[in-house]
Amino acid sequence: MELADCYRLAWQLLVTGVDIPATRRLVAAIAGKGSATAEQTVQFKFMRARFKKMRFACANYSEQHAYPESLDSITRLMGRFQDAFKNGQRYRTLWLGIRLWCRLRDGFFAGLHDTLIEAKLSTVESFQRYIAVENQHLAETSREDAFLTARQFHDLRKIISRRIALSDTRRALSSSPEYDALSLFLATINGLMGKMHDDLVVKKIQNKLVYEQELFKFPDEISTRIRALVM
Repeated sequence: MELADCYRLAWQLLVTGVDIPATRRLVAAIAGKGSATAEQTVQFKFMRARFKKMRFACANYSEQHAYPESLDSITRLMGRFQDAFKNGQRYRTLWLGIRLWCRLRDGFFAGLHDTLIEAKLSTVESFQRYIAVENQHLAETSREDAFLTARQFHDLRKIISRRIALSDTRRALSSSPEYDALSLFLATINGLMGKMHDDLVVKKIQNKLVYEQELFKFPDEISTRIRALVM
């Protein structure tokens, strides 16, 4: 697997799959109503997924193994906007929608284009060290007696999401039964974590959870799968 090929695939999905004028119209429509139809929700989810995949590619394959600030900030803004309209927060949807609409201008995308094109890619050795560090973090946080905050849980899910992006890219470039099985296993973990995080966000909105501080036991159905992944 060539790291450059993996990075290039994520780049192609972003530049060929995101229509900025259409995306701005979608954001304006959702923000104006303070809510989204089922179709708009799906459209926004798929659009944001391309930004997320590019962000994961930067973490997985770039020399710094980090998100570029411009890409990270707009992807997080999209996430907050999505949480707002999914959870019926009309005024927050309007405010975040205005901010997102302003960010999604042609000049921003041109600048992001240059940043991503100019990125230096990781060496194989650096990539292997990066994966080893993330595996160690997964192992430490998924031990049997682990307690996490919602923030820590969300950060852990990001690692799983990056690993899904890595596995899916491998499948796209070189399909194999092993990659298929790994992607299915990761998707199961991500699905469980996604449902749980949605519940945590609702509790936060309802002031029933201190997102950054309150601890809860890491569910066994998730932690055992993560341990199986990295041990």
